[in-house]
Amino acid sequence: MAERVVPGGDFPRRDANNRRDTSEEMECTMDNRRRHRARPTAAQPRARGFTLIELVTVLAIAAILLRMAVPGMSRGVAARALAAQASEFMSALRFARSEAVKRGTVVTLCALDGAGASAEPRCQAARTADWRAGWLVFVDPGDRGVLDPGERVLREQQALAHSGGVAGSRSRVSFTAAGFSTDASSHYLFNPSAAAVLDAPPALLVCVSKQGRPRLASGQVCD
Repeated sequence: MAERVVPGGDFPRRDANNRRDTSEEMECTMDNRRRHRARPTAAQPRARGFTLIELVTVLAIAAILLRMAVPGMSRGVAARALAAQASEFMSALRFARSEAVKRGTVVTLCALDGAGASAEPRCQAARTADWRAGWLVFVDPGDRGVLDPGERVLREQQALAHSGGVAGSRSRVSFTAAGFSTDASSHYLFNPSAAAVLDAPPALLVCVSKQGRPRLASGQVCD
């Protein structure tokens, strides 16, 4: 007897086989993913910092270099301060001389008296003076070298900062209407501040001739 074949009878069986194959493939893929995630990654290199010994060594070297550089810097600062002070003083002398010629009368440059408690500026009375307290330029038709009431102050220099003293052979310099000094030649020694004693720059000497012309000496003696 011939076997009866039902058309399409094995289709359900094939669909079941296909679903089973697909399920197995998905499980295999998921297993591969889980194994990939569980695989240990290579260790990342750790960032290495300074050890305590290395840090102390660097700080010690920096301190030595700084100690070597500071004296040179201090010397440079002190030298520039001295040069600026001497330049201001010579500028005041030239200004006083030119004002005397322009105004046709006596003009005086004097050392300020820094010891006085009075608010009014006044000149030092001594023959020699320390000019570190500053100076005055004023029209001086009255008592020579004395700032009398009513006399006009043309310029005032305040006390010098970072100064080791300005030793002047005179406490004032007066100029006539012709531009000549009424006093003998004089000199003024600008000393560095006490803070620069360990590596102090040389003092600067300003020389003023009988004609009232200031100049910076090349040494410690006015020629």
